[in-house]
Amino acid sequence: MSETVDDVLDVDISELTVGEIIEIEELTGMPLDALGQADKPKGKMLAALAFVSKRRENPKFTWEDALELKITTSQSDVDPSEGAES
Repeated sequence: MSETVDDVLDVDISELTVGEIIEIEELTGMPLDALGQADKPKGKMLAALAFVSKRRENPKFTWEDALELKITTSQSDVDPSEGAES
């Protein structure tokens, strides 16, 4: 997969249809709320979320494309002294 906007995963879980939730659960073998459980694996859940959401924009988006997505964070470095009282 080439590096395009398809390389970014932006999912609003509240916008998933019931059918998409069922598909995600079938693909992962886990309930959707497993995403919020620290002891559950996340990779397959993230791939399934990517697969169903990206397919809305691009019907040719495949499971293999979902597996190729990279995870990036927008979190900046935290200054431990910032906000500390003197």
